Amino acid sequence: MAKKRQTLKTAQDISIPLLGISCHLRSYRLSFALNNALNFKFRRIDDFEVPGQTKGEFLSFPFLVYESADLKNHFCLVGNHHPEGKLLPALREVDYFLMAGEPLDDFIKGKILAQIRSIPQVIGVYEVDPSRTKDMGLLMEEMEMHLLEAGRKTSQE
Repeated sequence: MAKKRQTLKTAQDISIPLLGISCHLRSYRLSFALNNALNFKFRRIDDFEVPGQTKGEFLSFPFLVYESADLKNHFCLVGNHHPEGKLLPALREVDYFLMAGEPLDDFIKGKILAQIRSIPQVIGVYEVDPSRTKDMGLLMEEMEMHLLEAGRKTSQE
């Protein structure tokens, strides 16, 4: 009798906007610039950790969040660089990812892109297609779990 093989299928929502930002600013400086340009109020939560190359090692990436009452959406700003590796090696040129929790209207998305491009220190910003990026679905699920864990910590404090 043949062995039955089970596979884990992840639910990947490709309609969630994901922007790649290239700039040489540190996370707190970029969040300050984004706060001024977009009228957001990013706040830093626990770093996003992923397993490193060696056993027992974890790579930490800055993780900032903002809840927008006007847009009825939440946004996450996540770093892509660590001295030991990248969060998404397939997108080496991206320094930070800006992800919205819910789909955005094309007009609003275009306005956000234009406002980010107006920041002098930003080299480039573009929309990333999550369905064409390796391991993006799994990464988005891990980020969602990180947000839930961080929300649980803040509600207990």
